[in-house]
Amino acid sequence: MVQKHRPQAEAPPPALDGQHLRNLAEGCSTAAAEAFADNYTALLPQRVDRIIRSVGVGHREMALDAALSLRTSSSMAGALQMSHLCTQLEKALVVADLAAAAGVARDIDLHLPELQEALASRHRPAQ
Repeated sequence: MVQKHRPQAEAPPPALDGQHLRNLAEGCSTAAAEAFADNYTALLPQRVDRIIRSVGVGHREMALDAALSLRTSSSMAGALQMSHLCTQLEKALVVADLAAAAGVARDIDLHLPELQEALASRHRPAQ
């Protein structure tokens, strides 16, 4: 009997990859990278809430804008899992799959505490 090869499910990206902020610090300054990370952390709950609300009322354009904004800033901050989830949300919204978008929005909301914890415990370089 021949067994079919079944691809393994991809492991989710890490909640936070500190290398991204280190790269930002090298390109700008440590102070600028830390300010960006602090601002990202402070705005994160509002950004997630905007996604949840706009998907909840079916406002695709607003949800797309919110997902794009959060994906971009998450990528810069090294919040790779959040960035990945936002990409999934964008894809669902582009094809108007509101059921899938609602599921991804829920996953974003569920991931928020894990990301907040990772951000709170991240290594802060000496300035």
